[in-house]
Amino acid sequence: MNIGILNESNKIENRAGLSPSSVSMLVEKGHRVYIQAGAGLRAGYANEEYSNLGAEIVFTKDEIFGRSDVVLNISPLDEEESHLAKEGQVLFGFHHLAVAKRNVIEELLRKKVTIIGYEIVQDDEGELPFLEGLSEIAGQMCVAIAGHYLQTTYGGRGIILGGVVTCPPATVVVVGSAVLAKSAIKAFLGAGAQTIALGRHMDRMRALEEITSGQVVTMIATSYNLARMVKIADVVIGAVLRPGEKAPIMITKDMVRSMNKGAVIIDLSIDQGGCIETSRPTTLEHPVYTEEGVIHYCVPNITSAVSRSSTKVLSNMVTPWLLEMGEKGLEEVLKSSPTLARGVYVYQGNISKENIAERFGLPYRPL
Repeated sequence: MNIGILNESNKIENRAGLSPSSVSMLVEKGHRVYIQAGAGLRAGYANEEYSNLGAEIVFTKDEIFGRSDVVLNISPLDEEESHLAKEGQVLFGFHHLAVAKRNVIEELLRKKVTIIGYEIVQDDEGELPFLEGLSEIAGQMCVAIAGHYLQTTYGGRGIILGGVVTCPPATVVVVGSAVLAKSAIKAFLGAGAQTIALGRHMDRMRALEEITSGQVVTMIATSYNLARMVKIADVVIGAVLRPGEKAPIMITKDMVRSMNKGAVIIDLSIDQGGCIETSRPTTLEHPVYTEEGVIHYCVPNITSAVSRSSTKVLSNMVTPWLLEMGEKGLEEVLKSSPTLARGVYVYQGNISKENIAERFGLPYRPL
């Protein structure tokens, strides 16, 4: 099997599709790995580290798409890349088709590609293994980001998360109850912040109380409760996740307007459109903006800021699937693994997720 790794630095993406360690495992099994020059540089991996382990360095995206049976991407494919995809190719990575451009989807369907999204690979218990790993990183990052922008120097409220003697801790409101929310809650509780979680699933809220030994305050995410809690928040984390779907708006502009000036919003749902009405995508170079007096951090690829750790996590997750695909073929792997099958957006040019087909008014064909 021929596997291609794109250099996505032009998209302000620092992570690489595979680490050198994973490349060595694939090469040892007889697979050919093509690395676009510079793909690993921002994650701390030089071209030589890959080539010394048997990868072939190529210099253009055309070569990656032209030579590979499977192409790994981190950021969703853009229009240029969709045109470069070749017929029958497998595209494995973050795709977020619920918020993709129609012309990109139509071009990929025309090429009869198969698209597997890391973000919707889901096991029998409903867990999202790729997001689970990255969420642990994102949760820890939220503490650092919130603490940074709460500082007076950056326009924040001038408070610390954990509080000190005679000075109460910051109030952090986490909206959501799935994997992203769980990681953020654990991280903020560890930092000493007063943490309030709002979600819509009683079983998940009960689980959050159990894993935090009752330290987190839980509430049902009604509009009434959201408005009350957002108003007293120093930090709001948007962590609503609906696999393969556009994130619903949970916090309105009026709610944001009621917040304390200098409070911080971190919208982790921005990859799927954002769950806060005032959110819009930012970049690692320009990560924040202020609206209604509230600092907004809305970077879609948040874990790209710690690219080496994130690359290792993603690489360790995808490599076993690649090895299995190389041994059995994709069709047999999908038949034997419901987990991976749930991650298929498109199979051989047919949309296999009904919500995606409905969103774009295109034909749907179950996997």
